[in-house]
Amino acid sequence: MRKTIIIPLVGAFVCGAANAACTATTKTYTSCKPGYYLSGVACHSCPSGGTSADKNTGGVTACYLPSGTTGSDSTGSYTYTANCYYSN
Repeated sequence: MRKTIIIPLVGAFVCGAANAACTATTKTYTSCKPGYYLSGVACHSCPSGGTSADKNTGGVTACYLPSGTTGSDSTGSYTYTANCYYSN
């Protein structure tokens, strides 16, 4: 006795075509992961090595340089003794 598999294959192609019509073309974010901030409906990387809280919904002011971050400039080296938040 022979069995045919034509019907399951046709069904698979129909399902694939139906799913393709539902593919998202844009992303809309409602919060961002650490190191990113929300601007409009997109997440952007915090500037200059800054970070942010997980699932934050704020703009660039959600970004900060963490306490203990070190750096240097023409006057010498420095260490942040508290979280330093960005401003607009």
